[in-house]
Amino acid sequence: MTRPLNALGQFKPTTARSALGETILVAHQTPNLILSGRHFRLDCLCLLLLLCVSAGCSSSDEIEQQSRTAASAAQTASMLLDAWMGGAAPTAYTVDTLQSIGKTLADVGAQIRSAETSEPTEQASLTKAVNDLSVAVTRAEAGLQADDRLEVQDAQQDLRLASRSLAAAYAKYFAPKP
Repeated sequence: MTRPLNALGQFKPTTARSALGETILVAHQTPNLILSGRHFRLDCLCLLLLLCVSAGCSSSDEIEQQSRTAASAAQTASMLLDAWMGGAAPTAYTVDTLQSIGKTLADVGAQIRSAETSEPTEQASLTKAVNDLSVAVTRAEAGLQADDRLEVQDAQQDLRLASRSLAAAYAKYFAPKP
């Protein structure tokens, strides 16, 4: 039988007992901890608890979390564009960061759109606001790549307007219902 070698070319076998009482040969202690009966049951209980908690999240919680993510992304983009306008952020960094923010906003929009809700009109308003944010970020990115300062300023204004729309849609979605 050929034994596997670790990174240093050494093999130090350890025996362990599985939850079923079998003796097994392991290369290091981690499998021993995972396979011992008490730890294995604890791992299963933790996994079960995690699954229960994640299944207990409502679509309203998901929409709230995604809306906050969109607001944070918009604020980050706005601050970054302010820094770029002031000469404190390099163009390449700003473009890369805006691309990342654009991907985040696309994911957020998809999550909000796919969430099941009893408030479809308010959900549509949130989705539109996130889409407007995404369009403004894409426009700012294009302005940066073209070195068009006026385009970047216009995109930043659109970003601020879309942020206000998101805040209004969020407030309406989560307003107390009669």
